Amino acid sequence: MALTGLFAVLVGGLAGPLPAAAATTLVYATFKGDAAADEELWIYQSTNGGTSYSTLVDTNFRGPTGVLRDPSILKYNGKYYAAYTVQSWTTNSTYFAIASSTNLSTWTNIATINSGIANTQYTWAPEFYVGDGGVKIIASVGATTCTACFRPYVYTAQNTALTSWSGPAQMWGLGTNHIDTFVVKSGSTWHAFTKNETTKYIEHWTTTANLTEGWVNKGTLWASGYEGPSLVRLDNGSWRIYVDKYTNGGVWTATSTDLNTWTGLSAVTCSGCRHGTAIAK
Repeated sequence: MALTGLFAVLVGGLAGPLPAAAATTLVYATFKGDAAADEELWIYQSTNGGTSYSTLVDTNFRGPTGVLRDPSILKYNGKYYAAYTVQSWTTNSTYFAIASSTNLSTWTNIATINSGIANTQYTWAPEFYVGDGGVKIIASVGATTCTACFRPYVYTAQNTALTSWSGPAQMWGLGTNHIDTFVVKSGSTWHAFTKNETTKYIEHWTTTANLTEGWVNKGTLWASGYEGPSLVRLDNGSWRIYVDKYTNGGVWTATSTDLNTWTGLSAVTCSGCRHGTAIAK
């Protein structure tokens, strides 16, 4: 069977990325801050639809560099996977990494993926996207050759073990200096939620072409000073977004029924949590 067909079998029936699954009990993968002791993988759990979380496990997993930030969690083919940033935001990084686990407690690094971009200075916030015939990661890559050069790039898994990846493919139309890009698909429309690193606003972009073309800015959300957007679909069909209020700490949330109109933000009870992602357990 061709690789594309194999992926279609494995992820067939998913109209978009994994967060579209019904979510009653959620797990949230996160790190806790900039101190060395906080740059490791924590797993939290919620049983009330994602408005409050309690610690499930401190994995003590830090990856190959001893630094783990911005984890994106995926449940796929019988295992959990976490893609993550491998250095602090002040330290150069030219790749991101992926680890796997069968129990959410014990993690093993399975891949490091080079940015593939010339003069890379930073490779940040790899985010899983499942759909369009496979598993993909959207990472934010910044170059040394100019200021405001962060762009989102798409990497595509080449095997079901998620150890081999192709890319990068730029998300054309989504302007420069955007980080933390998280994508979901609803119907025939792709929706990207991303931080403008110049204005510090979360922006909403859409396209009906494909994941890498035709992106149009639909405007800003809430106030400035938030980053790390991630989405999960709840069992009532609505969407919940999480954002990291990095200016004074804490994860905040809002909900939407259509991805276009959102409630105001409210604080999430999740002690110490930072930029991360939630999925159904």
